[in-house]
Amino acid sequence: MSIAAAAAAALLSHAPVPATAEAPIQTAPTVAPATPAAPPPFKLINHDESYAYLADPAKRTSTWSKFKYVPVGGEGSPVWASFGGELRFRAENRDNERFGRGPQDTGGDFQTRARLWGELNLGSSLRAFVDVQDARTSGLDSGEPVIEENRTDLHQAFLEARTDLGGGSLRVRAGRQEFGQGGFRLFDMREGANARMALDMVRVLYDSPTGWSGGAFAGYALREGKASWDDATNFDYRLYGATAAKTLGQGATAPKLELLYANTDRLVTPFDGQVAGRDDRDTLSVRLTGKVAPWDYEVEAVKQWGSFRDLDIDAWFISAVGGRTFSGVKWSPRLAVRLDVGSGDKDPNDGKLNSFNPLFPQPAALRTDLGFANMVLLQPEVMVRPSPKLTLGANTAGLWRQSKDDGLYALSGMVLRGANEGQSSYVGWRSGVFARYALTPYVSLMGVANYTKAGDFLKETGTAEDQSYLGTFLTFRF
Repeated sequence: MSIAAAAAAALLSHAPVPATAEAPIQTAPTVAPATPAAPPPFKLINHDESYAYLADPAKRTSTWSKFKYVPVGGEGSPVWASFGGELRFRAENRDNERFGRGPQDTGGDFQTRARLWGELNLGSSLRAFVDVQDARTSGLDSGEPVIEENRTDLHQAFLEARTDLGGGSLRVRAGRQEFGQGGFRLFDMREGANARMALDMVRVLYDSPTGWSGGAFAGYALREGKASWDDATNFDYRLYGATAAKTLGQGATAPKLELLYANTDRLVTPFDGQVAGRDDRDTLSVRLTGKVAPWDYEVEAVKQWGSFRDLDIDAWFISAVGGRTFSGVKWSPRLAVRLDVGSGDKDPNDGKLNSFNPLFPQPAALRTDLGFANMVLLQPEVMVRPSPKLTLGANTAGLWRQSKDDGLYALSGMVLRGANEGQSSYVGWRSGVFARYALTPYVSLMGVANYTKAGDFLKETGTAEDQSYLGTFLTFRF
């Protein structure tokens, strides 16, 4: 599966790029195959792309390649620049957002996202990277939050120094940057929204071709604004932590182990049944991916502890995916089943908070507005490739509350329904489909549709409209 097809699947659900695709973990940028006539695959995080191989003028045979490697000071100079960009158009219709409660959209909306980035490399030891983003929405009657409307702003800007060390490479990166890890469940770049997300942080990364890779990070979230040039460091939301990853064996199908520790300290965080307050939380994640042909698997377990106001935190999350690709069959179908369970609060009066905090997550499904706090999701899914350019997928999922003593949460952490509004665990049933067609290596067209039928819990709350979403995406990238 290509990165592009896998990213499309991730948009339909919260699914990360599966183990059979190019690894999305943020380690050393992968050098693309040196094929003069074709561009290398684009990365989910643009600063992970590497075009140093185009230093050979014989490989710069297309207009595109001449943008990706621009010698500064003439051929043979160790100083070179690279430029890229994205333009995405999205037309969508959201029916019964938040299952009919609150402001509603009527008649659909139209969104644009434009990005332009460039980097300057001083040989292989130092680079500067800048990315400007403009995200705009029109016709969204239910409101325009900053994830939908965030006009021209400095999306990324960092300096990175690199040196060889012990058979690997050591990098130090400081500045505003996108940050995605592992399956993107805890740290995601917010690709599904109109405006992508970055953090202000310092990272120290060690990349080893055979041993452990990883490093440390520290910084802050952003306080995003809807106007131009108004995004700023959010000193009320601090974070630091470390990552480590190692392939356990040889070959492309060998298991890969990924570890993540993060401390997040957010001044104001809402939870059902509690007064919003400071959430100082430690998160430990262990993720294992691999393949035993024709099967692939992914398991991630997350434990959280710390304090919320004067309560002790004791929360957890588990995700497991198992799938099989029928490579000898027409269209190479892949069948899979996934299970996601995020803990909810057991008792609002026991001095503990058991609600899982997904930090900077992907959505449970595109535009169904659900997060993974107090959520159980069981989802069979299928994906086929009728042609190298066309990918089709479908899934269906049951949704339940993990604890009847906790509410239903949006992806943002907002409480959609309180625990005391109903007694049932059953939230609803969701079904979705998507189609993606690569018109060229630089242009793709995608359609997404999903429908969520309100379950018993939502009906008990008194406002329980079925929810649906329809979106079409046209994306240009170079």
